[in-house]
Amino acid sequence: MVERFPSRLLRLIFFSLALTLATAAAAPPATPAPQASRSPAPAAPPPSLEQMPVVLVYPFDVQTGADPRIGNAIGQILAQEMTAAGGITVLPVPHGVKRTDFLENARSGHADFYISGYVTPVGDTAAVVEQVVSVDSGVILFSQTAQVSSVADVASQSLLARSQILAFVGRGTETVQAQASSTPAPSSTNGAKMPIQGIGSIVDSVFKHHGGGHSSATPLPVAKPSRGVIVAPVTASGAVAPADLTNAGQELYFSLNRRFTTQTTGVTSEVAQSADAICGSNRNNTIATGTLQEAAAHHGKSEVTFNLLVYTCFGATLEREVGKASSIKGAVDEAVAAYATAHPDNS
Repeated sequence: MVERFPSRLLRLIFFSLALTLATAAAAPPATPAPQASRSPAPAAPPPSLEQMPVVLVYPFDVQTGADPRIGNAIGQILAQEMTAAGGITVLPVPHGVKRTDFLENARSGHADFYISGYVTPVGDTAAVVEQVVSVDSGVILFSQTAQVSSVADVASQSLLARSQILAFVGRGTETVQAQASSTPAPSSTNGAKMPIQGIGSIVDSVFKHHGGGHSSATPLPVAKPSRGVIVAPVTASGAVAPADLTNAGQELYFSLNRRFTTQTTGVTSEVAQSADAICGSNRNNTIATGTLQEAAAHHGKSEVTFNLLVYTCFGATLEREVGKASSIKGAVDEAVAAYATAHPDNS
């Protein structure tokens, strides 16, 4: 017994040690994974935001000399009416965003589309150009021109733009109605709860009291050729302030729009190389752009030169015209008038 005890004890110790080592070796695979690795994937966006297109409505630009409040009011009315109709998320627009920054601002806000446009008061009415732009591509997807004379007229334009946006994303009317019923009421920051009376009075005051409050006959519509013009951004020749470039682009649009069916493009690359992309599937257009040059003032008068360039959708140069005046508007108008005389059918 004395001789066997140590051997038994030794075998017991060896067995315990082997069991401990085996347990230790098997421990890592059996240990549950850390909780952090089991954390669920990031949650998907809420259904209401994931399903509804996100839109920004910027204040509309007004023709030089017109009351700028009308552009702000029209943008607010469109945003309010689109939100009230449902099916679209309308984001608040930061104050003071310039037209040249519309696309960048919309992308930073993760919007799908943005709406902008122009307003030209004509007597007791106004010509409103409304454009829906894809934030992803920067291309104008829809453009329309309408004569408006009341808040109701402006509101009707919002419904047409809304239907176009929903068509782009493949949204049917039944789906839109179902979403609208489950969408929470929008906050006042996106214009949905802004009192219509306040902005409506601005629209009415501009339309009804334009030109001293005297009623004037609405001019007959100008017969425009079937071939339209797409206005591309204006470039600078020499030192030109960014604000003057923006102004020249607006004046080019307004001047052409008095004679032709006109829309704009956000494509900023060289027109001759980008003509095909600018025109897209609608080949019955020309593309107009230009360069602005401002000379130093002589005897208190500055000289502005505008070189108008008109291209076909194939990138070929159709016409070049030069306008010179003491103002940007005068120079642009002179160049456009020369083009319209040489090409009354825009061809």
